[in-house]
Amino acid sequence: MKKEVFLVDELKAIYRLAKEHEENAPESEEEMYNDYYGEFEEPISRKTIASILKKIDKRLPTEETQKINKNFLRRRYHTFNNYVSEKTYTTLKKALKHLKTAEIKYFNMDSAEFGTRSLNVYYTSSKYTIGYCHLRKAIRKFRTSRIASAKITASSYKIPKNFNKNDY
Repeated sequence: MKKEVFLVDELKAIYRLAKEHEENAPESEEEMYNDYYGEFEEPISRKTIASILKKIDKRLPTEETQKINKNFLRRRYHTFNNYVSEKTYTTLKKALKHLKTAEIKYFNMDSAEFGTRSLNVYYTSSKYTIGYCHLRKAIRKFRTSRIASAKITASSYKIPKNFNKNDY
């Protein structure tokens, strides 16, 4: 009996389907049962999805999985997706309140990769965060929804007296 083998295009399709499910699956088990699946459908756990993705990833060419993953990240951080992590936003507000530099992971739409930046937060809202970027050595405006994580460092700073958020 001949063993059935998936073609690369089939594996890519399965990978995309599993990735889509992973993106849309609820975070908690309680949400999973109540909101997403209803009472008749057995949920697929995030652990199972991760296992499936890992196995397919081993069989697909690396550039194919990278391309699919980057497309999902671009969709997640797209301008029309304005989801802001509550934890990240709270950390940015604390950094501003205590005038402590924040280390952020910021998503770059062009490369579809995350970069780490040190930021003195001068203003933050759920839409934009403005501050002095140590990497660019200038005041920059960041889309808050593209800040994947933030942590407060020990470094202190002062907001310039002439800073006006409306200039950015």
